[in-house]
Amino acid sequence: MWYAIRRASAHIIVLSSYSPFVKYTPQWKWLEEELNRVDRKKTPWLIVLVHVPIYSSNEAHFMEGESMRAVFEEWFIHHKVDVIFAGHVHAYERSYRISNIRYNVSSGECFPVPDESAPVYITVGDGGNQEGLAGKFRDPQPDYSAFREASYGHSTLEIMNRTHAFYHWNRNDDGKKVAIDSFVLNNQYWSSNVRERKLKRHYLNGMSMIAS
Repeated sequence: MWYAIRRASAHIIVLSSYSPFVKYTPQWKWLEEELNRVDRKKTPWLIVLVHVPIYSSNEAHFMEGESMRAVFEEWFIHHKVDVIFAGHVHAYERSYRISNIRYNVSSGECFPVPDESAPVYITVGDGGNQEGLAGKFRDPQPDYSAFREASYGHSTLEIMNRTHAFYHWNRNDDGKKVAIDSFVLNNQYWSSNVRERKLKRHYLNGMSMIAS
């Protein structure tokens, strides 16, 4: 099942990892329409939820999300998705902003590159499972992986305004939360627009000085 909800300043899209999503399938058509329907003036934040991680360096379920990445990654970047949350792998991992559009991953090795226009990928599959933790990560830690840990925990995304949100992951330690990983998430749409306006203003000011 796939659907979208709007909560406060966030437009949240939920995708199905186990329903067909290749070109012209119902889910593919629906996502194309839904992304075009997003109004970043009404909902500045665009968040995607999916079960199977698109990027993960854990041995458990490694590369299972590759087919969805190949189909949707360009859309995620074009529409300036801010963050993509996943579960499935019973561990925690956060990526840097990366993309793999120019590389076709088929050998089992993943070589994404830094891409400031891409979303952050976060796997939070470390709570609410009965099977135990997925404790084996691939070594060495890939360059795209900012932080990873196989511990029980939970995360919180606190939206501050239309340009910034605060994210943190807490390890559950004997019933107490321990803050382990945190960062400030810049809004892809509004932050980039602010940068573009500043550059344009700087350019126009420079041209004005030359003309005078």
